[in-house]
Amino acid sequence: MGHNNDGIGRIQKGTYYIPQLLHDVNVLQFMEEAVADMAAGYAAIGDIGHPLISTQSSVALPIPGNSIDYIFTDPSYADKVQYGELNYVWEAWLGLDVSWHSEEIVVNEQRGMTENDWANRMRAVLAECYRVLKPGRWLSLCYHDTSEGTWSVIQDLLTEAGFVSEQTGETVYIDTHAKTTNQYFADKVTRRDLVVNFRKPKPGEWQVTQIYIPENVDVPTFHELGRQIIRDFLTAHPGATKDRIYDSVVSCMVRKGQMEAHDFDALLKSVAEEVQQPVKEDLFRNKEPDLFGSHVQSRWYLKETADQVDQAEQAKEDAAAARLSKFIGEYLKKNPELEGVHYSDLFEQYLHVHDKPRRLLADWLVEYFIKTASGTWRLPDKEEGQYLAGLREAGTLRRIRRFANALIDGVPVRDKDRPDSDVDLLDWLRQCRRAGLYEQGKAIYEKGGLNSANLTDEQQIEAEDDYRICARRGSTEEAKPKRQRRTKQDDDE
Repeated sequence: MGHNNDGIGRIQKGTYYIPQLLHDVNVLQFMEEAVADMAAGYAAIGDIGHPLISTQSSVALPIPGNSIDYIFTDPSYADKVQYGELNYVWEAWLGLDVSWHSEEIVVNEQRGMTENDWANRMRAVLAECYRVLKPGRWLSLCYHDTSEGTWSVIQDLLTEAGFVSEQTGETVYIDTHAKTTNQYFADKVTRRDLVVNFRKPKPGEWQVTQIYIPENVDVPTFHELGRQIIRDFLTAHPGATKDRIYDSVVSCMVRKGQMEAHDFDALLKSVAEEVQQPVKEDLFRNKEPDLFGSHVQSRWYLKETADQVDQAEQAKEDAAAARLSKFIGEYLKKNPELEGVHYSDLFEQYLHVHDKPRRLLADWLVEYFIKTASGTWRLPDKEEGQYLAGLREAGTLRRIRRFANALIDGVPVRDKDRPDSDVDLLDWLRQCRRAGLYEQGKAIYEKGGLNSANLTDEQQIEAEDDYRICARRGSTEEAKPKRQRRTKQDDDE
């Protein structure tokens, strides 16, 4: 079979073939193509700088945290491609070290590598990707493994690492020109590479836990999963409209049309309450009532009982926090020069927790530990520990998130979600700074209605200091307080 321009018949690198009776290979032609491809590649990156190519393990990257602008990854394909075996002959011939095979991310029965091994090592790689990626930047994942269940595992691992999936109605593909013969003619072979984008949240940004509702789940489980999705979404987006909440639930369903057998209105009312507001005709007049009800807009907020965490979940978080507390104490004892422990080290320990809580580690970590000025985590002292325990019991941090996120989204805030006084608002600002919720703290100071006239001089100084920290760490520029501290001269005047 001769060479042609559609890619069929071209020798595939790293693939073993049973030679055909007639297969004329023009070596010079293949070499010319390879050199031309290399030259084009070098020309394309010539303006960027010097590329760095490394074959080391991605489980532990020697790259500073929050330093990479973009990641494109094509993860290994479980048991579909045996890279070690396919390259063994060439590596042995070249005298290369083949010890890396023992750490390969693959499912291989002969080498005793199971699906759990594959998932655990992939988890470590994605955690490293999260660590080195800058906040707010993107990771593109190219996926074309036909292994059943592999895609759901990858999604779970990315969510567990802290990534947020891109919400889009379009699918992105990479359609290569050259394909194997199987890709042209076989039935169960992927012909295009699916690309899905994930984003690392900005500091303090709320992360909605990604929950997927299985196709054949029973009714009670469906309702419980649906309520969890609604709770998480309304915590991140209080005051959302009904259609947005509906879309958030449907987007987590494995099968389209799955909601048809269930009552969404009843599900929504079980965890949220409706608040109707008049639609403005202009700045001074409300829109006249009409038969279609377009003169009012309904927004939905979580009921007060939504702050309650069930005992089983609380026990899971307490147990996981106890393990991390022990690790932090031992780690800082061995490294007394350090102020705290990096999140990536905590996450590595968290991977060994067998019965993990439903909430992401980043969500409940702030309820047990103190974030240092350098962004690491330390144990609370006795007084801080008692205070955090009170916040957990009252659900205060979840209430602070809802209040601040409503300010960020620009939606009305319910009176019951507001702090009771300016002193309480000052305390909420302090909790945002201590918990690393910098965007929320910045919003509370700028839009929360803090009245400096009700604060002492010392409290005003504290508020401005907390705001400066939140503004500086939550953005690239250091913002200046918009309220000026009241002086004694002002009081005398």
